[in-house]
Amino acid sequence: MKILIIKTSSMGDIIHALPVAHDIHAALPNAEIHWVAEESFKDIPKLAPAVSKVHVTAFRRWRKALFSSSVRAEMVAVKAALQAEHYDLVLDIQGLMRSGLVAHWTGVPSTGYTWKTAREPLSTFAYSRKLDLPESLGAVKRYRMAAAEALNFKIDAEKAVFGLEAKAEPSLLVDGPYAALAVNTSRDEKLWPEEAWVDIGKRLLKKKGWKSVLFWGNDVERKRVERLCRQIPEAIKAPRTGLAETAATLARAEAVIGVDTGLSHLGAALGRPSVGIFVSTPTDTLKLIGDGPVLSLGGVGECPSADDIWQALENVTGK
Repeated sequence: MKILIIKTSSMGDIIHALPVAHDIHAALPNAEIHWVAEESFKDIPKLAPAVSKVHVTAFRRWRKALFSSSVRAEMVAVKAALQAEHYDLVLDIQGLMRSGLVAHWTGVPSTGYTWKTAREPLSTFAYSRKLDLPESLGAVKRYRMAAAEALNFKIDAEKAVFGLEAKAEPSLLVDGPYAALAVNTSRDEKLWPEEAWVDIGKRLLKKKGWKSVLFWGNDVERKRVERLCRQIPEAIKAPRTGLAETAATLARAEAVIGVDTGLSHLGAALGRPSVGIFVSTPTDTLKLIGDGPVLSLGGVGECPSADDIWQALENVTGK
């Protein structure tokens, strides 16, 4: 049986969908599982051993020059590659118009959400079968329930398993133990105060002997990381590399501490002891989930203190 999962973005959402691959492989060990992801995130599904192929879309880039011949050629090539697979099941767990379009491109009947549960209801015109699974279930549970219902197998909806493997070379080699700090995020309202990060970084070195490794993805984030590294003794600015190499660095960390950003969710999914810092996100529907011990602190309008985060770190590491 050949199965296609469509979950193209964003980084955190793809990570939260990866237990779907583990569930399908456990229920149907001979199934061949393919994935569709945006080009920026193509390395994320590859972390799941059960995913054998990733088809790459580039809607974020394509929409800037939709009528150019080069973009049209890329879209035609993706459509042809999908149709050549002759899938037995196509499951769109994204629920957007662009993901519905990809489902349509496959040329076979597909499964997605109902009009009232899809993020963009017009996507439902692409589906021959529709699943009534609201977003209030929470991302991980919802995606897993969609796969189980579409393929008619049972799951323990409360116990997600990621089973990821980071096989790439790490983005850097650190002399001694370290903690990975995900201090940056896409929206400023999700940031944690820099003085709190400095406090945590100093405690990590003094009390545990762990250096702090900080990550960045653009010039604004780089400058923030450089400010923090100047104030945290022996802190290391990680190089900007691909997600496969970054995942390998996270997988070797003693612990991951981060705001609501893809790297925090990736660290947790990789099984590292992880602490999530949420200051503008409701933790009842979105929190860290992983194969190791995790805690998520805060919520909308809440800002955990450095003491709160340190205690959470002690709890997840048992040290």
